[in-house]
Amino acid sequence: EYEGEQWYQINVRPRQDDGRTDEYVHADYVHLVRPSAFVGVYLSSQPSVPFAWVLRNVRPSPLPGEAADPNQPMLYRYHQVNIYGIEEVGNRAWYLVGVNQWIRHDYLGIVDVSSRPEPVAPGEKWIEVDLYEQTLAAYEGDRMIFATLVSSGLPRWETRRGLFRIWGKIYIAKMSGREFKPDYYFLEDVPWTMYFDDDIGLHGAYWHDSFGYRHSHGCVNLPPIAAQWLYAWTDPVVPEGTNGYWATGTWVWVH
Repeated sequence: EYEGEQWYQINVRPRQDDGRTDEYVHADYVHLVRPSAFVGVYLSSQPSVPFAWVLRNVRPSPLPGEAADPNQPMLYRYHQVNIYGIEEVGNRAWYLVGVNQWIRHDYLGIVDVSSRPEPVAPGEKWIEVDLYEQTLAAYEGDRMIFATLVSSGLPRWETRRGLFRIWGKIYIAKMSGREFKPDYYFLEDVPWTMYFDDDIGLHGAYWHDSFGYRHSHGCVNLPPIAAQWLYAWTDPVVPEGTNGYWATGTWVWVH
């Protein structure tokens, strides 16, 4: 508090004289958020069937195309399910996730094992970003080792499709854009950024919990803990004590 008003300390910055100076922002200009606790899944073996996360709370239906069964337990957002079958009803896909448990596709973010795109070599690290499902999977060669939900670019700022390579990584930095436009944004301390398509990158997003839905200005938003894991796993390896590093690294396939 200062003179009866509340301020938040947001940074401790070094001075040129090696002293420390703090950064404060008035409470009126701060919006407090709780970062998502969702991570995704680490995989000790190759998935034998596709799997998915529930995007919105839903009760399964006994048959594809039918109303929800009130006797079935509610499946809550971010609940993980396996997929054992698929049926089309009225141009909509329904997925079997348990005995007499069917869920419509738009309630699910689905991950399935994909083949290595050329020219990714056997055993080489690569990342798949599925824009339709809003999911990401990390591979070593042909084996999936990690998967999570993401938030890619909104329709006005589509995340570009293609095969890229990470060209630079930044541990933490501010991000801003769309200056002098209604959708101007400025975000302090965006963590674990991995640039792969010019100024488009994978990075942690602490300011929303909308993973599984498009939300960004073109980047691929990740749950913070998932971003931290990917940052450590991907190439190039950032030297200890360095905030940024630029070199050709892990493949990123966006489709």
